[in-house]
Amino acid sequence: MEPHSFEHDGIVYEVNFERRPEGWIARIRPEDGAEAHVFAFPDGVGFDPQDVRGSLIAGCRAVVERLPQRPPTRH
Repeated sequence: MEPHSFEHDGIVYEVNFERRPEGWIARIRPEDGAEAHVFAFPDGVGFDPQDVRGSLIAGCRAVVERLPQRPPTRH
């Protein structure tokens, strides 16, 4: 599946998806960050079978809303 990017609170996130036998793995990384948050989305409840990509993207957006905010930078 093609990667996806979206913005949340001024931060652009890039998501890479990987299909596994048990479901999907999403690696969510801030565009300017080196580390990714890895989340598993098991097959089953919550997926729209007609729009799996849309379901995964909605799940990733929900995850990002719950991630701890980065501390402000000081110059």
